[in-house]
Amino acid sequence: MVDSRYPCFWSDDFDMDLPKVLPRLDEALADLADTSLWTHGGESHGRLNHPSVWGARNGLGSEAFFGTTAEATGKPDWYYTSQPVIECTWREAVRDAWPHTYTVLVDSTPVWSAGRWLRHFNWLMFDLRGWSRLPDGAADRLRGEVLASLHRATADLRQVLALADPPEVPA
Repeated sequence: MVDSRYPCFWSDDFDMDLPKVLPRLDEALADLADTSLWTHGGESHGRLNHPSVWGARNGLGSEAFFGTTAEATGKPDWYYTSQPVIECTWREAVRDAWPHTYTVLVDSTPVWSAGRWLRHFNWLMFDLRGWSRLPDGAADRLRGEVLASLHRATADLRQVLALADPPEVPA
């Protein structure tokens, strides 16, 4: 089911789309859900569909660089991509990261690692599709853990944004 409040997004018809798995997603993303971010990446319907990613510096998974301006995505200059810079929202970034399992870095700061939740993703997908049912209450517990991680990530994003736009210091 497509949410008419938002532009068409590649995962709208995907059964594991984050808003379908976490009906309270927008609560976790709070007032930052529509915050604009920029990254190098592909697009579908004019919106983000998998950013350029690189092997994580810690050796675990992959990283995607997002910035608070189109001119500064946080991507190191020596990381090559032929993908253009595209705009997305915080909500779109986490929706895309969820199935693609990369770490979202904003202004070079790790904010949310979807790869850490790959087991949760798989367990919830197997349960949803009827391939392997979870015990009673397990799906709700898993959803709650992912939702809590997004609450924390949104708080971290809020700190990154505050640093990107520091308050004026009186002279």
